[in-house]
Amino acid sequence: MTKQTQKQRVIDQLDVEGKVTNFWAFSHYILRLGAIILDLKKDGWVFNTGWGTGSEKKNYHYFVVSRPKGQ
Repeated sequence: MTKQTQKQRVIDQLDVEGKVTNFWAFSHYILRLGAIILDLKKDGWVFNTGWGTGSEKKNYHYFVVSRPKGQ
């Protein structure tokens, strides 16, 4: 088994959940989530973003709106 890049781990989470959060990233030792999201946007991904509510009000969410064709 080859080691996955942090970017690939984020993409896998987006495939499963349709979103990724800063708390999820931190708990999976991904400390550059903002940079990874920026790279994905440059690759053609589109996200809705925003702060959580209630118990997740300190948690920032990135929801997939669309992804590049062919992915």
